[in-house]
Amino acid sequence: MQEQDRRKFFRIDHQVSIELKKISEEEISQNPSPVQFEVSPYFLLLSQLQDLDAEGDHLLRKIAEKDSNTASFLQLMHRKIDTIARAVAASGIELEQVISQEINLSEGGMMFEYPEEIDLGQHLAIKLVFPETCIGLLLYAKACRIIPLENGRYKTGIEFTRLPENCRQLLARQVMLLQSRQRQLELAEQ
Repeated sequence: MQEQDRRKFFRIDHQVSIELKKISEEEISQNPSPVQFEVSPYFLLLSQLQDLDAEGDHLLRKIAEKDSNTASFLQLMHRKIDTIARAVAASGIELEQVISQEINLSEGGMMFEYPEEIDLGQHLAIKLVFPETCIGLLLYAKACRIIPLENGRYKTGIEFTRLPENCRQLLARQVMLLQSRQRQLELAEQ
């Protein structure tokens, strides 16, 4: 991806949990999404529910135009399901082997510190968890920038590859949500 193309995306600095594994291009071609991580059946639950929400938003708006009581009831049921799903997902996400750190994230890729050097062009499987929302994603990426740091670590830039549209949209929603929260905090501090 060209540098100017990557810069078209909104970016946010945020604390996330990340685990990565070096993989081959063959592994990517054999599996549409990463299978290198052991995850509970609940790991992708909230991501999948958000996809369904996006599909249902249009229908809910149409229902609200005709019957506001039915729409209100459906919104209440949605919040109830969301609360249950968050509790289930939180108990199903294990973060023992995952590095929790501040990253710079966009829907096109991310930049983070890593304890070892990764070769440019190295393919990666990424497990990304947003702790406050319990949303977990499994993504493919490729190392596109490596900067040695004085502390012996490496600032590593990756671009997401073979990113399904639903994952791209979910990342975009997360970035926009986090930007909105950050702006609200900044306004509250003024």
